[in-house]
Amino acid sequence: MTRERAGTARYPFSAVVGMDDLKLALLINAVSPSVGGVLVRGEKGTAKSTIVRALAGLLPGVAVVEGCRFSCDPAAPDPGCPDGPHFVAGDVPPRARGRTRSP
Repeated sequence: MTRERAGTARYPFSAVVGMDDLKLALLINAVSPSVGGVLVRGEKGTAKSTIVRALAGLLPGVAVVEGCRFSCDPAAPDPGCPDGPHFVAGDVPPRARGRTRSP
């Protein structure tokens, strides 16, 4: 297991055995988000969340609006975001580096 901040242990993506179709679907979605997402289903205890969190640990950080619970893009914040409006017209929203979200 690898260690991340706050002492939480995470399994590496490559350490999950089997589930080749799920791994492929997650990798395709990471490379091409226009796929629209991946619905992960399965029996309890089959490492569904583990593999998704492991992939999220591999992905680069993204720029997000500071303080937004929904990780809005600072370049084009969602006007319908419940945490918005993020800035007054003409102002630049504060930026923060966030991790890729996982369940």
